[in-house]
Amino acid sequence: MASKPHYRFFRKALNYRLLMGMAFIGIYLFVYGGGDTINYWLGGNAMKNLLLQSPGRYLEMMYGEPSWSSYWNNFNADTGYPPTWLYRRLGNVVVIRFASIPLLFTGGSLVGGNMIFAFFSFKAIWKLYEMFIYYFPKHEKLLSWSILFFPSVAFWGTGIMKDTLTMIGMGYFLYIFYRRFILRNISLLPFLFWLLVYGYIVYLVKPYVLIASAPALLIWLNIETIRRIKSVLIRVVVLPLGLITSILLGIVAYLNSGEAFGDYAPDTILERAAITQQDLVREEAYGGNNFDIGAFEPTIGGVLSKAPVAISAGLYRPFLWESGNIVMLFSGLENTFLLLISLFLLIKLSPIGVFRRIQAYPLFFFCFIFSLLMAFSIGLTTANFGALVRYKIPLLPFYASMVMLMYRLEGSYKAEQKKVKEIKAEEARKTEEAEV
Repeated sequence: MASKPHYRFFRKALNYRLLMGMAFIGIYLFVYGGGDTINYWLGGNAMKNLLLQSPGRYLEMMYGEPSWSSYWNNFNADTGYPPTWLYRRLGNVVVIRFASIPLLFTGGSLVGGNMIFAFFSFKAIWKLYEMFIYYFPKHEKLLSWSILFFPSVAFWGTGIMKDTLTMIGMGYFLYIFYRRFILRNISLLPFLFWLLVYGYIVYLVKPYVLIASAPALLIWLNIETIRRIKSVLIRVVVLPLGLITSILLGIVAYLNSGEAFGDYAPDTILERAAITQQDLVREEAYGGNNFDIGAFEPTIGGVLSKAPVAISAGLYRPFLWESGNIVMLFSGLENTFLLLISLFLLIKLSPIGVFRRIQAYPLFFFCFIFSLLMAFSIGLTTANFGALVRYKIPLLPFYASMVMLMYRLEGSYKAEQKKVKEIKAEEARKTEEAEV
């Protein structure tokens, strides 16, 4: 414990996550009167019952391509039927498949199934916490608040939901990269195996999260590699080239992905974004819980014109006055905090100063780029606050940690810069004396 002081938060954070899981169930049962997590639970129970009735058919439904013929042939009155509206998308079917496993060991219990999801979600977020601790070992308490105890992440990332599977997949996906390229304590074959496993989970459930993480990850790892070069001259030349190459590689890989990302394929994503956003705005069922960033053309220029308002929506909305219920109120309070601290940093440091702070810490590059890309995609394609607060939870630990650390590190950064200037001045003085 003395060598790892951050472990004092482990039990507290786990209990907090499990309590949030109970609150999550309570909100859906007694406030919403049902909802997605209940339907995923029903679908998972149907899959669990199918396993007990016919293991062969269960494996067919677990690994086969979902189709209506297999749905009606395998499920029956004894097993129960997954809600048909969930069966229309592969991401929903994946949640049902995963839910069937813990439900088998908990006797089909809604609470038990959610608690197991909450536990594995906690383990994934703990891995992210340890990754940040490696870079900022003296700030374990601050990071516990931005990662382990951040309310929206703990609440929306606990239940039997796509959001929870996304957090599990992304947490371990990034951690395995960190182990391979930063700690260098995992060999190539295990790295590739687990990378494919966790990456595939995210790809199946929410592929746009994987798309947003790719350029940020490439830039982060390139900077880490380049900074190990001792020659300052080479670093000055290689760093910009590495950044540009990383961005271009990410773009080229995405543009050549064909239909691999389904609705998020490069040929369809712009049109889908424009149609989806306006369809959601017109949806009467959302009532006053929706927002509108305005119509836009499905072109690169049309999409980029909405970048400022989309990013601000993805990062800071719903605003406090837009909170329509107790759940939205907590999100509004979080967003107000993030907005105020962001404005404070911009005013105190200036945009150039903020970029210099980001440049000083390699992990901040990932946080910044991933947060912006995620916020942009979410703000562009979402027009409902209820969906928005769930979709944004993958970016919150990174953005909150970055701005909170930037605020805390401001004093130490100035001290470091002063020390660097003093060293340079001393070197210049010695050079002048030697020339004389």
